[in-house]
Amino acid sequence: MRQFIKAAGYFCFALVQADAAMADAISDCGQSRNQTARVAACSEIVSGAGYSNGQKAVAYRHRGLARADAGAHDQAISDLNEALRLDPDDAVAFDTRAHSRLAKGATDQAIADFSSAMRLQPKNVSFIIARGHAFLVKGNVDAAIIDFSDAIRINPTSASAYNNKGLAWRKKDNLEQALSDFTMAISLNPIYAVAYLNRGYAYESKGAKAEAVADFSRALQLDRTLVGASAGLKRLKAGGELASRSENAVSEGRELAHTHCARCHAVGTGGQSPNPKAPEFRLMQQRHPILALREPLTRGIAAPHDEMPKFALGGGQVDNLVAYINTLQSAPRGWDTKVAPRQK
Repeated sequence: MRQFIKAAGYFCFALVQADAAMADAISDCGQSRNQTARVAACSEIVSGAGYSNGQKAVAYRHRGLARADAGAHDQAISDLNEALRLDPDDAVAFDTRAHSRLAKGATDQAIADFSSAMRLQPKNVSFIIARGHAFLVKGNVDAAIIDFSDAIRINPTSASAYNNKGLAWRKKDNLEQALSDFTMAISLNPIYAVAYLNRGYAYESKGAKAEAVADFSRALQLDRTLVGASAGLKRLKAGGELASRSENAVSEGRELAHTHCARCHAVGTGGQSPNPKAPEFRLMQQRHPILALREPLTRGIAAPHDEMPKFALGGGQVDNLVAYINTLQSAPRGWDTKVAPRQK
């Protein structure tokens, strides 16, 4: 009897360990910030025993998203096909597969997938904007405008919808309507670098040089990786001084990041955050729209992790911090390991 009880105890302990391992795999598959770990955990689920079809469907979707983020679109589509076979009502899987198909040039298939996602979640503005963009890529500008207008009807504060609608009107050579939409996008989010860039193009097309220079300058200040803004300033013979202002803004933003944020966040181009709850700055654009940072930064940071210090930044400082964060996606690893002295 004693041996039986001991064996039963070992069996129960093994079950607990197995349950814990399964829970870890599910958590890492959905939440790990390390792409390799995420793919490995999802692979364990899709090939492992003991997982439900629902869990496997979600794992296929998460692995497909990770592979799409890495540019492996064929593998991503294969995973998302499996996810949808197991769960035909997964709107996010349709949306993710659509983006991979669009990246491969399969525009009609992408539009069909976006439409399926919208059928399942008709009020999801991001799906509507994405299909509008696909229509724009296909050259169906009128259909794109309808989608962007629908997105605005559902969410009148969507700066992205206004920016995209401006692009569509510009493609139709309606510069006045394009300018109106770009301006609305900027008024909804004053650090929308791409909207400034697009409005600069529209102003340049109208021959409004001063306005175009101002917008290209602002776009470059917020995101120095926007080569279109640099090229626009060179075309308009206004590049040198304004490019220097952009460098100054990024330098100050880098200094702010190291001073206020480095205790919790990885604020450079590499490394893990000291606080695991704090996202790495270089990944912020992948996790959520960088534009969404402006409001909490301006009013004094809300606490997305427990140890977040309370501090407030002025509007110009916020813009400079965002301008710095925007550089991290394309900057060479290690370029910011030392805080550069602020340029006078």
